Amino acid sequence: LTDKKMDETKKKKKKCCGYPISIFFIVVNEFCERFSYYGMRAVLVLYFRYFLLWDDDLATSIYHAFVALCYLTPILGAIIADSWLGKFKTIIYLSIVYAIGQVTMAVSTIHDITDANRDVNHTPYTSSVSLTLDLKSGVFLLSLIYFCSFCKYFEFDFIFIFSVFILILFAIKNRFRHRGSRYPKREHWMDWADEKYDKLLIAQIKMVLKVLFLYIPLPMFWMLFDQKGSRWTLQATTMSGDFGAFILQPDQVQTVNPILILTLVPIMDRLIFPLIQKCGLNFSPLKRMTVGMLFAAMAFVAAALVQIEIDKTLPNFPSSSESQLKVVNIYNKTLNVTISPNKYLLIYSFEVQHTFKHTYFIMPLADLNITNLDSIEPSATSNYTLVSHGKRDFVLRHGEQWCEFSRKFGFGASYTFLIPSTVFSTDVCTLSKTEVEDMKPNSVHMALQIPQYFLITTGEVMFSVTGLQFSYSQAPKKQAGWLCTNAVGNIIVLIVAELGKLPKQWAEYVLFASLLVAVSIIFSIMAYFYTYIDPAEIEAQIRKEQGLEPEEKEKETLEMEEKDEGQKNDQEVKKKQDIRFVKIRLCWNMLIYTL
Repeated sequence: LTDKKMDETKKKKKKCCGYPISIFFIVVNEFCERFSYYGMRAVLVLYFRYFLLWDDDLATSIYHAFVALCYLTPILGAIIADSWLGKFKTIIYLSIVYAIGQVTMAVSTIHDITDANRDVNHTPYTSSVSLTLDLKSGVFLLSLIYFCSFCKYFEFDFIFIFSVFILILFAIKNRFRHRGSRYPKREHWMDWADEKYDKLLIAQIKMVLKVLFLYIPLPMFWMLFDQKGSRWTLQATTMSGDFGAFILQPDQVQTVNPILILTLVPIMDRLIFPLIQKCGLNFSPLKRMTVGMLFAAMAFVAAALVQIEIDKTLPNFPSSSESQLKVVNIYNKTLNVTISPNKYLLIYSFEVQHTFKHTYFIMPLADLNITNLDSIEPSATSNYTLVSHGKRDFVLRHGEQWCEFSRKFGFGASYTFLIPSTVFSTDVCTLSKTEVEDMKPNSVHMALQIPQYFLITTGEVMFSVTGLQFSYSQAPKKQAGWLCTNAVGNIIVLIVAELGKLPKQWAEYVLFASLLVAVSIIFSIMAYFYTYIDPAEIEAQIRKEQGLEPEEKEKETLEMEEKDEGQKNDQEVKKKQDIRFVKIRLCWNMLIYTL
Protein backbone atom coordinates (compact mmCIF):
# COMPACT_ATOMS: atom_id res chain seq x y z
CA LEU A 1 0.00 0.00 0.00
CA THR A 2 2.82 2.37 0.80
CA ASP A 3 4.39 1.86 -2.62
CA LYS A 4 1.05 2.49 -4.32
CA LYS A 5 0.54 5.74 -2.43
CA MET A 6 4.04 6.86 -3.38
CA ASP A 7 3.34 6.08 -7.04
CA GLU A 8 0.07 8.01 -6.91
CA THR A 9 1.83 10.99 -5.31
CA LYS A 10 4.48 10.99 -8.03
CA LYS A 11 1.81 10.90 -10.74
CA LYS A 12 0.00 13.85 -9.20
CA LYS A 13 3.16 15.99 -9.28
CA LYS A 14 3.34 16.99 -12.92
CA LYS A 15 6.80 17.81 -14.20
CA CYS A 16 8.27 19.50 -17.24
CA CYS A 17 11.91 19.00 -18.23
CA GLY A 18 12.50 17.30 -14.90
CA TYR A 19 11.16 20.20 -12.83
CA PRO A 20 7.74 20.78 -11.25
CA ILE A 21 5.52 23.04 -13.34
CA SER A 22 5.28 25.51 -10.45
CA ILE A 23 9.00 26.25 -10.87
CA PHE A 24 8.35 28.01 -14.18
CA PHE A 25 5.78 30.34 -12.60
CA ILE A 26 8.28 31.17 -9.88
CA VAL A 27 10.97 31.91 -12.48
CA VAL A 28 8.67 34.29 -14.38
CA ASN A 29 7.65 36.10 -11.20
CA GLU A 30 11.25 36.28 -10.05
CA PHE A 31 12.23 37.80 -13.40
CA CYS A 32 9.53 40.48 -13.11
CA GLU A 33 10.46 41.40 -9.54
CA ARG A 34 14.20 41.54 -10.19
CA PHE A 35 13.63 43.53 -13.38
CA SER A 36 11.58 46.03 -11.41
CA TYR A 37 14.03 46.28 -8.51
CA TYR A 38 17.27 46.56 -10.46
CA GLY A 39 15.74 48.87 -13.04
CA MET A 40 14.51 51.28 -10.38
CA ARG A 41 17.72 51.08 -8.36
CA ALA A 42 19.88 51.84 -11.41
CA VAL A 43 18.30 55.28 -11.91
CA LEU A 44 17.40 56.03 -8.29
CA VAL A 45 20.33 58.34 -7.54
CA LEU A 46 19.68 60.26 -10.79
CA TYR A 47 16.04 60.58 -9.77
CA PHE A 48 17.13 62.13 -6.48
CA ARG A 49 19.67 64.37 -8.20
CA TYR A 50 17.76 65.70 -11.21
CA PHE A 51 14.09 65.38 -10.23
CA LEU A 52 14.13 66.09 -6.51
CA LEU A 53 17.14 68.43 -7.01
CA TRP A 54 19.08 67.09 -4.04
CA ASP A 55 22.83 67.58 -3.88
CA ASP A 56 25.23 64.67 -4.39
CA ASP A 57 25.74 63.96 -0.68
CA LEU A 58 22.04 63.89 0.17
CA ALA A 59 21.21 61.79 -2.90
CA THR A 60 23.95 59.33 -1.93
CA SER A 61 22.75 59.15 1.68
CA ILE A 62 19.11 58.46 0.78
CA TYR A 63 20.15 55.94 -1.86
CA HIS A 64 22.16 53.89 0.62
CA ALA A 65 19.44 54.23 3.25
CA PHE A 66 17.07 52.67 0.71
CA VAL A 67 19.47 49.81 -0.08
CA ALA A 68 20.04 49.16 3.62
CA LEU A 69 16.30 48.95 4.23
CA CYS A 70 15.99 46.54 1.29
CA TYR A 71 18.17 44.09 3.22
CA LEU A 72 16.65 44.76 6.64
CA THR A 73 12.91 44.80 5.91
CA PRO A 74 12.82 41.14 4.77
CA ILE A 75 13.54 40.28 8.41
CA LEU A 76 10.36 42.11 9.38
CA GLY A 77 8.55 40.42 6.49
CA ALA A 78 9.68 36.99 7.68
CA ILE A 79 8.49 37.72 11.22
CA ILE A 80 5.09 38.89 9.93
CA ALA A 81 4.80 35.82 7.70
CA ASP A 82 5.73 33.32 10.41
CA SER A 83 3.75 34.93 13.23
CA TRP A 84 0.62 36.56 11.79
CA LEU A 85 -0.33 36.62 8.13
CA GLY A 86 1.39 33.60 6.71
CA LYS A 87 3.78 33.41 3.77
CA PHE A 88 1.40 33.98 0.86
CA LYS A 89 -0.67 36.81 2.36
CA THR A 90 2.53 38.60 3.39
CA ILE A 91 3.85 38.36 -0.16
CA ILE A 92 0.60 39.71 -1.65
CA TYR A 93 0.02 42.56 0.81
CA LEU A 94 3.58 43.85 0.90
CA SER A 95 3.96 43.46 -2.86
CA ILE A 96 1.03 45.86 -3.23
CA VAL A 97 2.95 48.33 -1.05
CA TYR A 98 5.99 47.75 -3.27
CA ALA A 99 3.97 48.44 -6.43
CA ILE A 100 2.47 51.61 -4.94
CA GLY A 101 5.98 52.89 -4.27
CA GLN A 102 7.05 52.21 -7.85
CA VAL A 103 3.97 53.89 -9.29
CA THR A 104 4.45 56.90 -7.00
CA MET A 105 7.98 57.41 -8.27
CA ALA A 106 6.84 57.10 -11.88
CA VAL A 107 3.98 59.58 -11.43
CA SER A 108 6.28 62.08 -9.71
CA THR A 109 8.26 62.46 -12.95
CA ILE A 110 5.31 63.42 -15.16
CA HIS A 111 5.28 67.14 -14.36
CA ASP A 112 8.95 67.50 -15.18
CA ILE A 113 8.51 66.06 -18.66
CA THR A 114 5.34 67.94 -19.69
CA ASP A 115 6.24 71.31 -18.19
CA ALA A 116 7.16 74.06 -20.65
CA ASN A 117 8.43 77.64 -20.64
CA ARG A 118 11.18 76.94 -18.12
CA ASP A 119 14.54 78.64 -18.01
CA VAL A 120 16.32 75.66 -16.50
CA ASN A 121 18.63 72.95 -17.76
CA HIS A 122 16.94 69.90 -19.27
CA THR A 123 19.40 67.08 -18.66
CA PRO A 124 19.70 64.20 -21.13
CA TYR A 125 18.89 61.64 -18.44
CA THR A 126 15.51 62.92 -17.21
CA SER A 127 13.42 61.40 -19.96
CA SER A 128 15.18 58.05 -19.64
CA VAL A 129 14.68 58.09 -15.86
CA SER A 130 10.94 58.71 -16.28
CA LEU A 131 10.56 56.01 -18.92
CA THR A 132 12.52 53.54 -16.79
CA LEU A 133 10.41 54.13 -13.69
CA ASP A 134 7.17 53.83 -15.70
CA LEU A 135 8.34 50.57 -17.26
CA LYS A 136 9.57 49.04 -14.03
CA SER A 137 6.41 49.88 -12.11
CA GLY A 138 4.32 48.31 -14.86
CA VAL A 139 6.40 45.15 -14.91
CA PHE A 140 6.23 44.76 -11.15
CA LEU A 141 2.45 44.73 -11.14
CA LEU A 142 2.85 41.29 -12.74
CA SER A 143 5.04 40.05 -9.91
CA LEU A 144 4.26 39.03 -6.33
CA ILE A 145 7.52 37.35 -5.45
CA TYR A 146 9.76 39.94 -3.81
CA PHE A 147 9.55 38.70 -0.26
CA CYS A 148 9.51 35.11 -1.46
CA SER A 149 12.95 35.66 -2.99
CA PHE A 150 14.44 37.02 0.21
CA CYS A 151 12.46 35.51 3.07
CA LYS A 152 13.88 32.05 2.54
CA TYR A 153 17.08 33.38 4.06
CA PHE A 154 15.18 34.55 7.16
CA GLU A 155 13.37 31.67 8.85
CA PHE A 156 12.22 33.02 12.20
CA ASP A 157 10.75 31.33 15.22
CA PHE A 158 10.08 33.65 18.15
CA ILE A 159 10.26 30.81 20.69
CA PHE A 160 13.56 29.63 19.22
CA ILE A 161 15.08 33.14 19.20
CA PHE A 162 13.93 33.81 22.75
CA SER A 163 15.34 30.49 23.97
CA VAL A 164 18.70 31.24 22.32
CA PHE A 165 18.82 34.63 24.04
CA ILE A 166 17.99 33.06 27.42
CA LEU A 167 20.56 30.31 26.80
CA ILE A 168 23.35 32.84 26.23
CA LEU A 169 22.38 34.79 29.36
CA PHE A 170 22.28 31.57 31.38
CA ALA A 171 25.74 30.54 30.15
CA ILE A 172 27.22 33.93 31.07
CA LYS A 173 25.52 33.93 34.47
CA ASN A 174 26.58 30.35 35.19
CA ARG A 175 30.17 31.11 34.15
CA PHE A 176 30.56 33.99 36.60
CA ARG A 177 28.74 32.11 39.36
CA HIS A 178 31.14 29.15 39.20
CA ARG A 179 34.43 31.00 39.25
CA GLY A 180 37.27 29.42 41.18
CA SER A 181 39.70 26.51 41.03
CA ARG A 182 37.28 24.00 42.56
CA TYR A 183 35.04 24.10 39.49
CA PRO A 184 36.25 22.22 36.39
CA LYS A 185 37.04 24.37 33.37
CA ARG A 186 34.90 24.14 30.25
CA GLU A 187 36.21 24.05 26.68
CA HIS A 188 33.92 26.93 25.61
CA TRP A 189 32.03 29.51 27.66
CA MET A 190 28.78 28.35 26.04
CA ASP A 191 29.33 24.91 27.59
CA TRP A 192 28.31 26.37 30.95
CA ALA A 193 24.71 26.14 29.68
CA ASP A 194 24.79 22.35 29.16
CA GLU A 195 23.38 21.80 32.65
CA LYS A 196 20.02 23.07 31.50
CA TYR A 197 19.98 23.15 27.68
CA ASP A 198 20.40 20.61 24.92
CA LYS A 199 23.98 20.05 23.72
CA LEU A 200 22.87 20.05 20.09
CA LEU A 201 21.35 23.52 20.45
CA ILE A 202 24.49 24.76 22.21
CA ALA A 203 26.67 23.35 19.41
CA GLN A 204 24.56 25.06 16.73
CA ILE A 205 24.72 28.41 18.54
CA LYS A 206 28.50 28.08 18.90
CA MET A 207 28.82 27.50 15.15
CA VAL A 208 26.68 30.53 14.36
CA LEU A 209 28.56 32.80 16.79
CA LYS A 210 31.87 31.62 15.36
CA VAL A 211 30.82 32.61 11.85
CA LEU A 212 29.17 35.85 12.98
CA PHE A 213 32.45 36.88 14.60
CA LEU A 214 34.08 36.64 11.17
CA TYR A 215 31.24 38.71 9.73
CA ILE A 216 32.26 41.80 11.74
CA PRO A 217 34.68 43.21 9.09
CA LEU A 218 32.54 42.20 6.10
CA PRO A 219 30.27 45.30 5.92
CA MET A 220 33.31 47.32 4.84
CA PHE A 221 33.34 45.48 1.51
CA TRP A 222 29.68 46.25 0.86
CA MET A 223 30.35 49.84 1.90
CA LEU A 224 32.53 50.17 -1.20
CA PHE A 225 30.69 47.81 -3.53
CA ASP A 226 27.25 49.44 -3.40
CA GLN A 227 28.70 52.87 -4.21
CA LYS A 228 28.83 51.87 -7.86
CA GLY A 229 25.13 52.75 -7.92
CA SER A 230 25.61 56.12 -6.22
CA ARG A 231 29.03 57.81 -6.29
CA TRP A 232 30.21 56.07 -9.45
CA THR A 233 26.97 56.90 -11.28
CA LEU A 234 27.28 60.54 -10.23
CA GLN A 235 30.89 60.43 -11.39
CA ALA A 236 29.68 59.23 -14.80
CA THR A 237 27.42 62.32 -15.11
CA THR A 238 30.59 64.45 -15.35
CA MET A 239 32.06 62.27 -18.11
CA SER A 240 31.48 61.88 -21.82
CA GLY A 241 29.51 58.85 -22.99
CA ASP A 242 30.03 59.39 -26.72
CA PHE A 243 31.21 56.08 -28.18
CA GLY A 244 30.62 57.21 -31.76
CA ALA A 245 27.99 54.68 -32.81
CA PHE A 246 25.98 55.12 -29.61
CA ILE A 247 25.67 57.38 -26.58
CA LEU A 248 26.04 55.75 -23.17
CA GLN A 249 24.02 57.30 -20.36
CA PRO A 250 25.47 57.52 -16.81
CA ASP A 251 23.12 54.87 -15.39
CA GLN A 252 23.79 52.51 -18.30
CA VAL A 253 27.50 52.21 -17.49
CA GLN A 254 26.43 50.11 -14.49
CA THR A 255 25.67 47.25 -16.90
CA VAL A 256 29.42 46.64 -17.11
CA ASN A 257 29.16 44.95 -13.70
CA PRO A 258 26.57 42.26 -14.58
CA ILE A 259 28.21 41.61 -17.94
CA LEU A 260 31.53 41.00 -16.21
CA ILE A 261 29.80 38.86 -13.57
CA LEU A 262 28.36 36.57 -16.24
CA THR A 263 31.84 36.32 -17.75
CA LEU A 264 34.02 35.99 -14.65
CA VAL A 265 31.94 33.52 -12.59
CA PRO A 266 32.48 30.55 -14.97
CA ILE A 267 36.09 31.60 -15.64
CA MET A 268 36.91 31.73 -11.94
CA ASP A 269 34.98 28.55 -11.14
CA ARG A 270 36.24 26.42 -14.02
CA LEU A 271 39.68 27.84 -14.77
CA ILE A 272 41.31 30.14 -12.20
CA PHE A 273 40.46 28.33 -8.94
CA PRO A 274 41.22 24.80 -10.28
CA LEU A 275 44.51 26.09 -11.73
CA ILE A 276 45.52 27.56 -8.36
CA GLN A 277 44.59 24.27 -6.70
CA LYS A 278 46.72 22.28 -9.15
CA CYS A 279 49.68 24.53 -8.34
CA GLY A 280 49.48 23.24 -4.78
CA LEU A 281 48.40 26.54 -3.25
CA ASN A 282 45.92 26.49 -0.37
CA PHE A 283 43.51 29.14 -1.65
CA SER A 284 40.89 28.65 1.07
CA PRO A 285 37.52 30.48 1.03
CA LEU A 286 38.66 33.01 3.64
CA LYS A 287 41.80 33.77 1.61
CA ARG A 288 39.65 34.31 -1.47
CA MET A 289 37.47 36.72 0.47
CA THR A 290 40.55 38.65 1.63
CA VAL A 291 41.82 38.95 -1.94
CA GLY A 292 38.34 40.07 -3.03
CA MET A 293 38.42 42.88 -0.46
CA LEU A 294 41.81 44.01 -1.78
CA PHE A 295 40.44 44.06 -5.34
CA ALA A 296 37.60 46.31 -4.16
CA ALA A 297 40.12 48.64 -2.53
CA MET A 298 42.10 48.81 -5.78
CA ALA A 299 38.87 49.63 -7.62
CA PHE A 300 38.40 52.72 -5.47
CA VAL A 301 42.01 53.75 -6.04
CA ALA A 302 41.27 53.57 -9.77
CA ALA A 303 38.09 55.62 -9.21
CA ALA A 304 40.15 58.23 -7.34
CA LEU A 305 42.59 58.51 -10.26
CA VAL A 306 39.69 58.99 -12.68
CA GLN A 307 38.17 61.62 -10.37
CA ILE A 308 41.46 63.55 -10.31
CA GLU A 309 41.38 63.75 -14.11
CA ILE A 310 37.74 64.87 -14.00
CA ASP A 311 38.50 67.59 -11.45
CA LYS A 312 41.06 69.08 -13.84
CA THR A 313 38.30 69.74 -16.38
CA LEU A 314 35.58 71.01 -14.03
CA PRO A 315 34.92 74.77 -13.90
CA ASN A 316 35.82 76.72 -10.80
CA PHE A 317 32.50 77.85 -9.39
CA PRO A 318 32.53 80.81 -6.99
CA SER A 319 32.05 80.04 -3.33
CA SER A 320 29.48 81.70 -1.07
CA SER A 321 31.94 84.54 -0.36
CA GLU A 322 32.94 85.10 -4.00
CA SER A 323 31.35 86.50 -7.17
CA GLN A 324 31.96 85.68 -10.81
CA LEU A 325 32.11 88.29 -13.56
CA LYS A 326 31.60 87.31 -17.20
CA VAL A 327 31.91 89.87 -20.00
CA VAL A 328 30.43 89.02 -23.41
CA ASN A 329 31.46 91.19 -26.36
CA ILE A 330 28.76 91.27 -29.06
CA TYR A 331 30.38 94.09 -31.05
CA ASN A 332 32.64 93.71 -34.03
CA LYS A 333 35.43 95.62 -32.37
CA THR A 334 37.75 94.39 -29.66
CA LEU A 335 36.75 95.26 -26.13
CA ASN A 336 39.48 95.54 -23.55
CA VAL A 337 38.57 94.98 -19.91
CA THR A 338 41.30 95.78 -17.43
CA ILE A 339 41.20 94.99 -13.74
CA SER A 340 44.17 96.08 -11.68
CA PRO A 341 46.02 93.11 -10.20
CA ASN A 342 45.85 92.51 -6.47
CA LYS A 343 42.94 94.91 -6.23
CA TYR A 344 39.41 94.22 -5.20
CA LEU A 345 36.36 95.06 -7.30
CA LEU A 346 33.27 96.39 -5.57
CA ILE A 347 30.00 94.91 -6.82
CA TYR A 348 26.95 96.71 -5.54
CA SER A 349 23.59 95.03 -5.20
CA PHE A 350 20.58 96.98 -6.40
CA GLU A 351 16.98 96.37 -7.39
CA VAL A 352 15.76 96.61 -10.98
CA GLN A 353 12.19 96.89 -12.20
CA HIS A 354 11.34 95.78 -15.70
CA THR A 355 8.11 95.10 -17.53
CA PHE A 356 8.18 92.02 -19.73
CA LYS A 357 6.05 91.95 -22.85
CA HIS A 358 4.07 88.83 -23.67
CA THR A 359 2.81 88.38 -27.22
CA TYR A 360 0.00 86.00 -28.10
CA PHE A 361 -2.20 85.37 -31.12
CA ILE A 362 -5.97 85.08 -31.38
CA MET A 363 -6.95 83.61 -34.74
CA PRO A 364 -10.22 82.11 -35.96
CA LEU A 365 -9.95 78.46 -36.90
CA ALA A 366 -12.11 78.73 -40.00
CA ASP A 367 -10.34 78.39 -43.34
CA LEU A 368 -6.97 77.82 -41.64
CA ASN A 369 -4.66 74.85 -41.80
CA ILE A 370 -2.24 75.30 -38.89
CA THR A 371 0.49 72.69 -38.53
CA ASN A 372 2.37 74.32 -35.66
CA LEU A 373 1.65 77.40 -33.55
CA ASP A 374 4.19 78.72 -31.09
CA SER A 375 5.12 82.07 -29.61
CA ILE A 376 8.49 83.70 -29.10
CA GLU A 377 8.57 85.38 -25.74
CA PRO A 378 11.33 87.65 -24.45
CA SER A 379 13.67 86.04 -21.91
CA ALA A 380 11.86 82.72 -21.92
CA THR A 381 12.36 79.19 -23.14
CA SER A 382 9.74 78.14 -25.65
CA ASN A 383 10.89 74.68 -26.65
CA TYR A 384 13.32 71.88 -25.86
CA THR A 385 15.05 69.94 -28.62
CA LEU A 386 16.76 66.59 -28.27
CA VAL A 387 20.23 66.73 -29.80
CA SER A 388 21.34 63.26 -30.87
CA HIS A 389 25.04 62.45 -31.06
CA GLY A 390 25.90 66.00 -30.03
CA LYS A 391 25.29 67.65 -33.43
CA ARG A 392 22.45 69.97 -34.39
CA ASP A 393 21.56 71.95 -37.52
CA PHE A 394 19.81 75.31 -37.06
CA VAL A 395 17.73 77.25 -39.58
CA LEU A 396 16.63 80.86 -39.01
CA ARG A 397 13.76 81.96 -41.26
CA HIS A 398 12.33 85.38 -41.97
CA GLY A 399 9.81 85.37 -44.77
CA GLU A 400 11.58 83.92 -47.76
CA GLN A 401 15.03 84.42 -46.27
CA TRP A 402 16.84 81.91 -44.12
CA CYS A 403 20.21 81.30 -42.54
CA GLU A 404 21.71 77.92 -41.73
CA PHE A 405 24.45 76.89 -39.33
CA SER A 406 25.38 73.73 -37.47
CA ARG A 407 27.15 73.08 -34.21
CA LYS A 408 28.44 69.99 -32.44
CA PHE A 409 27.64 70.14 -28.75
CA GLY A 410 29.60 68.44 -26.01
CA PHE A 411 27.95 66.56 -23.16
CA GLY A 412 27.74 68.52 -19.94
CA ALA A 413 28.41 71.81 -21.68
CA SER A 414 26.42 75.04 -21.67
CA TYR A 415 26.34 77.43 -24.65
CA THR A 416 24.91 80.87 -25.33
CA PHE A 417 24.30 82.10 -28.90
CA LEU A 418 23.83 85.82 -29.44
CA ILE A 419 22.16 86.53 -32.80
CA PRO A 420 22.08 90.21 -33.83
CA SER A 421 18.97 91.86 -35.22
CA THR A 422 20.81 92.68 -38.47
CA VAL A 423 20.77 89.10 -39.70
CA PHE A 424 18.10 89.77 -42.35
CA SER A 425 18.83 93.46 -42.93
CA THR A 426 19.99 92.74 -46.50
CA ASP A 427 18.93 90.32 -49.19
CA VAL A 428 21.90 88.09 -48.39
CA CYS A 429 22.02 86.27 -45.09
CA THR A 430 24.94 87.63 -43.10
CA LEU A 431 24.95 85.51 -39.97
CA SER A 432 27.54 86.91 -37.60
CA LYS A 433 26.51 85.09 -34.46
CA THR A 434 28.41 85.36 -31.21
CA GLU A 435 28.98 82.05 -29.47
CA VAL A 436 29.80 81.83 -25.77
CA GLU A 437 30.81 78.55 -24.13
CA ASP A 438 29.49 79.03 -20.62
CA MET A 439 30.66 75.62 -19.46
CA LYS A 440 33.13 73.34 -21.20
CA PRO A 441 31.93 69.88 -22.27
CA ASN A 442 32.90 66.73 -20.43
CA SER A 443 36.23 65.62 -21.84
CA VAL A 444 37.00 62.56 -19.69
CA HIS A 445 35.49 59.48 -21.33
CA MET A 446 33.31 56.94 -19.53
CA ALA A 447 35.53 54.16 -20.84
CA LEU A 448 37.98 55.09 -18.09
CA GLN A 449 35.50 53.68 -15.58
CA ILE A 450 35.81 50.17 -17.04
CA PRO A 451 39.01 49.30 -15.07
CA GLN A 452 37.39 50.18 -11.75
CA TYR A 453 34.29 48.14 -12.68
CA PHE A 454 36.51 45.20 -13.62
CA LEU A 455 38.33 45.37 -10.28
CA ILE A 456 35.15 45.69 -8.19
CA THR A 457 33.49 42.83 -10.12
CA THR A 458 36.51 40.59 -9.62
CA GLY A 459 36.34 41.40 -5.94
CA GLU A 460 32.62 40.61 -5.90
CA VAL A 461 33.14 37.20 -7.50
CA MET A 462 35.88 36.28 -5.03
CA PHE A 463 34.15 37.80 -1.99
CA SER A 464 30.41 37.39 -2.42
CA VAL A 465 30.18 33.94 -4.03
CA THR A 466 32.90 32.53 -1.78
CA GLY A 467 31.36 34.17 1.28
CA LEU A 468 28.01 32.52 0.63
CA GLN A 469 29.78 29.21 0.06
CA PHE A 470 31.61 29.65 3.37
CA SER A 471 28.38 30.50 5.20
CA TYR A 472 26.62 27.42 3.84
CA SER A 473 29.48 25.13 4.85
CA GLN A 474 30.29 26.52 8.31
CA ALA A 475 26.93 27.35 9.91
CA PRO A 476 23.36 26.02 10.05
CA LYS A 477 20.95 27.23 7.38
CA LYS A 478 18.78 29.33 9.66
CA GLN A 479 20.98 32.39 9.94
CA ALA A 480 20.57 35.72 8.13
CA GLY A 481 23.83 37.41 9.09
CA TRP A 482 25.26 37.43 5.57
CA LEU A 483 22.62 39.68 4.02
CA CYS A 484 22.62 41.88 7.13
CA THR A 485 26.29 42.71 6.49
CA ASN A 486 25.17 44.35 3.25
CA ALA A 487 22.72 46.53 5.14
CA VAL A 488 25.35 47.57 7.70
CA GLY A 489 27.78 48.48 4.90
CA ASN A 490 25.23 50.82 3.33
CA ILE A 491 24.53 52.43 6.70
CA ILE A 492 28.27 53.17 7.04
CA VAL A 493 28.25 54.91 3.64
CA LEU A 494 25.24 56.95 4.76
CA ILE A 495 27.11 58.12 7.87
CA VAL A 496 30.30 58.97 5.99
CA ALA A 497 28.40 60.89 3.28
CA GLU A 498 26.62 63.04 5.87
CA LEU A 499 29.33 63.55 8.48
CA GLY A 500 32.69 63.09 6.77
CA LYS A 501 32.28 65.63 3.97
CA LEU A 502 35.71 65.89 2.38
CA PRO A 503 36.49 68.85 0.08
CA LYS A 504 37.47 66.58 -2.83
CA GLN A 505 35.65 63.48 -4.03
CA TRP A 506 38.87 61.66 -4.88
CA ALA A 507 39.94 62.03 -1.25
CA GLU A 508 36.77 60.21 -0.16
CA TYR A 509 37.57 57.37 -2.56
CA VAL A 510 41.09 57.09 -1.11
CA LEU A 511 39.63 57.12 2.41
CA PHE A 512 37.29 54.23 1.62
CA ALA A 513 40.09 52.27 -0.06
CA SER A 514 42.40 52.79 2.93
CA LEU A 515 39.71 51.66 5.36
CA LEU A 516 39.08 48.48 3.38
CA VAL A 517 42.80 47.68 3.17
CA ALA A 518 43.08 48.04 6.95
CA VAL A 519 39.99 45.87 7.47
CA SER A 520 41.26 43.22 5.04
CA ILE A 521 44.48 42.95 7.07
CA ILE A 522 42.43 42.44 10.24
CA PHE A 523 40.22 39.91 8.45
CA SER A 524 43.25 37.96 7.19
CA ILE A 525 44.55 37.69 10.77
CA MET A 526 41.15 36.45 11.94
CA ALA A 527 41.06 33.96 9.06
CA TYR A 528 44.53 32.67 9.93
CA PHE A 529 43.37 31.54 13.36
CA TYR A 530 40.02 30.21 12.13
CA THR A 531 39.49 26.44 12.23
CA TYR A 532 37.17 24.98 9.60
CA ILE A 533 34.41 22.70 10.85
CA ASP A 534 31.73 20.42 9.44
CA PRO A 535 28.37 21.31 11.07
CA ALA A 536 26.68 18.12 9.84
CA GLU A 537 29.42 15.94 11.30
CA ILE A 538 29.31 17.75 14.66
CA GLU A 539 25.51 17.48 14.86
CA ALA A 540 25.62 13.78 13.96
CA GLN A 541 28.27 13.12 16.60
CA ILE A 542 26.26 14.88 19.32
CA ARG A 543 23.11 12.96 18.38
CA LYS A 544 25.07 9.73 18.53
CA GLU A 545 26.48 10.57 21.97
CA GLN A 546 23.01 11.42 23.23
CA GLY A 547 21.58 8.22 21.75
CA LEU A 548 19.09 10.13 19.63
CA GLU A 549 17.57 8.50 16.56
CA PRO A 550 18.20 10.23 13.24
CA GLU A 551 15.50 12.52 11.97
CA GLU A 552 13.16 11.38 9.25
CA LYS A 553 15.07 13.27 6.59
CA GLU A 554 18.33 11.72 7.73
CA LYS A 555 16.73 8.26 7.58
CA GLU A 556 15.72 8.89 4.00
CA THR A 557 19.24 10.11 3.25
CA LEU A 558 20.77 6.94 4.70
CA GLU A 559 18.40 4.78 2.64
CA MET A 560 19.37 6.63 -0.53
CA GLU A 561 23.07 6.19 0.27
CA GLU A 562 22.57 2.46 0.76
CA LYS A 563 20.79 2.16 -2.60
CA ASP A 564 23.50 4.08 -4.45
CA GLU A 565 26.91 3.00 -3.17
CA GLY A 566 28.75 5.21 -5.63
CA GLN A 567 27.05 8.37 -4.40
CA LYS A 568 29.05 10.70 -2.15
CA ASN A 569 27.96 11.87 1.23
CA ASP A 570 24.52 13.41 0.81
CA GLN A 571 25.38 16.38 2.96
CA GLU A 572 28.31 17.32 0.74
CA VAL A 573 26.16 16.89 -2.34
CA LYS A 574 23.54 19.18 -0.79
CA LYS A 575 26.20 21.80 -0.07
CA LYS A 576 27.40 21.66 -3.65
CA GLN A 577 23.81 22.04 -4.83
CA ASP A 578 23.35 25.06 -2.56
CA ILE A 579 26.58 26.63 -3.84
CA ARG A 580 25.55 25.94 -7.43
CA PHE A 581 22.16 27.51 -6.69
CA VAL A 582 23.89 30.62 -5.31
CA LYS A 583 26.00 30.97 -8.46
CA ILE A 584 23.02 30.40 -10.74
CA ARG A 585 20.93 32.93 -8.79
CA LEU A 586 23.75 35.49 -8.95
CA CYS A 587 24.13 35.03 -12.71
CA TRP A 588 20.33 35.17 -13.12
CA ASN A 589 20.13 38.46 -11.23
CA MET A 590 23.02 39.89 -13.23
CA LEU A 591 21.35 38.88 -16.50
CA ILE A 592 18.19 40.72 -15.45
CA TYR A 593 20.31 43.70 -14.32
CA THR A 594 21.92 43.81 -17.77
CA LEU A 595 18.47 43.93 -19.40
